[in-house]
Amino acid sequence: MQKFNPPPDWPDLPTSEWRPPLGWTPDPTWPEPPAGWRFWLNRNGRHSSGPIGAYGAVDAGRLELATVDPALVLMHS
Repeated sequence: MQKFNPPPDWPDLPTSEWRPPLGWTPDPTWPEPPAGWRFWLNRNGRHSSGPIGAYGAVDAGRLELATVDPALVLMHS
């Protein structure tokens, strides 16, 4: 389960399980989040990319895919 992580100086969440619904945006009168703020945490409290399509989540197209270094691939015949 991923948890929404509001920036400092934003209002408190209605409940600890509250997640922004799709299409939600913060009130324009709220202060800007600090540069690089991560809006989502995983169940261990570490930064997460967030649910796809949710406010502050990393866009699916921006996720970096892991690549295999060809030098590490061994061919066996």
